[in-house]
Amino acid sequence: MKVIQTTLKEIRYSIKGIIILALLFGLFFLAFMAIYDPTLFEDMEALLASYPEAIVAMVGKYIALTTFGGFLNVYLFSMTWFYFGFYFIIKAAQDIPKEIEDKTVDIILSKPIKRWKFVIGKYVRHVITAFILVAFSSLGVLIGVFAFPTIVPSEVYFNEIYAVFLWLFVFLVALISTSLFFSTFLRPRRALTFSFAVIVFFYIVGIFWEAFPEAVQGMKFLSIFYYFETSNLLVNHVWDNVLLNILILTGYSACMVGLSVFIFNKRDIPV
Repeated sequence: MKVIQTTLKEIRYSIKGIIILALLFGLFFLAFMAIYDPTLFEDMEALLASYPEAIVAMVGKYIALTTFGGFLNVYLFSMTWFYFGFYFIIKAAQDIPKEIEDKTVDIILSKPIKRWKFVIGKYVRHVITAFILVAFSSLGVLIGVFAFPTIVPSEVYFNEIYAVFLWLFVFLVALISTSLFFSTFLRPRRALTFSFAVIVFFYIVGIFWEAFPEAVQGMKFLSIFYYFETSNLLVNHVWDNVLLNILILTGYSACMVGLSVFIFNKRDIPV
C-alpha cells in the first residue's frame, strides 16, 4: 500500500503536465500521419537507398517509404525513442538526487516507509507516465489511419502497430531504469551526465555495430538499442525475435531496478 500511496502522490503532483504532454504527443503523431502519401515517397525511397550505410542504419535496415509500415519505421519509430527518451532520462536521473539535495527525502524517510518502497514509487510514477504518453501517441496514429484519405486501413497491419508501441513502451522503461540506477547514488548533475553517456554508448554500439571490427561486434548484445529494431517487423512483417527482444528489455529493466533498490538501501542518508 505504501508503494501505491507514494506513486499516487507523485502522479497527483504532475498529472496535469503529464496529460498536456500526452495530448501534445498525440496531436503530433496525428499530424504526422497527414504527411503519408505513397506516390510522393517513391523518389525519396530511392534517394534514401543511395545514402551511406551509417545513415541507413539510423532509420533501419529496411527502407520502404511507399508502405505505411515502412513510413512509420523511418519517420516515427526510428526516432520516437529520441522524442520520449530525453524527457525520461532527465526526469528519472534527477528525481531522487533532487529529493536528497533539497533535503525533502529526510522528511519522507523519517516516516514509516521503507527505502525500497520509496524507490519503486518513484520508478512506477515514470513508468505510468511513459504508458500514458505511448497510449496517446498510438491513439493519434490510429485516428490518423482512418482520418486521412492517403491511408488505406485495409492495408494497415494493426497487430504490428500495437506490437511496436508495446515494444516502444518496454524500451522506454529500459531507459528509465538506466537513469534510475544512476540516480540512487549520484548527485543530480552527475546522474544526468552518466545517464546520457551510457545511453549514447548504447546507441552507438546498438545501431552502428556492423561498422565495428568483427572482433568487437559482440558488444551489440550489451546495448538496449540492439533489442529495439522495428524495421523487419514493420517492413517485412517478420515477427522473429520480437517477443524475445521484449523479454530481454524487460529482464534488463528488472535487473537495473533491483540494483537501484539494493544500492539505495545501502546508501548512508541520515534521517
